[in-house]
Amino acid sequence: MIATACIGLILILSEVLWRKAHIRGEFARKFVHILAGIFIAFLPFWNSYEWIIILSLGFVIANILNRYSPLFHAIHAITRKSWGDFLFGVGILLCAIARPNKWLFAGAILQVALADGLAAVIGSHYAKRTYMILDHKKSPIGTGVFYIMSLLVLILVVNFGNLHALYDLAVVFILVPIIMTVLENMSGYGTDNIILPVGFLLLMRVMRL
Repeated sequence: MIATACIGLILILSEVLWRKAHIRGEFARKFVHILAGIFIAFLPFWNSYEWIIILSLGFVIANILNRYSPLFHAIHAITRKSWGDFLFGVGILLCAIARPNKWLFAGAILQVALADGLAAVIGSHYAKRTYMILDHKKSPIGTGVFYIMSLLVLILVVNFGNLHALYDLAVVFILVPIIMTVLENMSGYGTDNIILPVGFLLLMRVMRL
């Protein structure tokens, strides 16, 4: 109940800020994305995966209803085609079903919430140059922000989770952020909300973390 209430408060706050015109467009959507994502990332530390699965299913259903009968405008306050609001809940659901180490779950969700979220906000506001990959517009500054944040999330997870890899950790810190950045660049229409967290967990499994 507390987790549901906290996410509800984030949505209400985003709607208030949207109506007062303090947040708009990509920043409005990513405001919810980042805050809710950070909160959800650490849910396994005080909630069971069974409860997170139920919560994520509710999140998916709520986003579908909100898409066709908008109550919270900030969630999809963009003009480009994207199913990111709906797929964010699906990504959380898949990670919860996998029931990974708590820190690995946190890392998977933070790859979306922090790395992808900040990359989108900073890239859309400060990018002077862009490039196209598979008809998706990307920016060098956004890609750079994603790589840096992806690396920082990985360092956080490995350090606080006291994780050990089959390979030298230096190899892990080099390869994983690069692969995650490539995945982010190639995904579009909101599919990164599934590809990034699931991809992160698969990489951690390959690295035996």
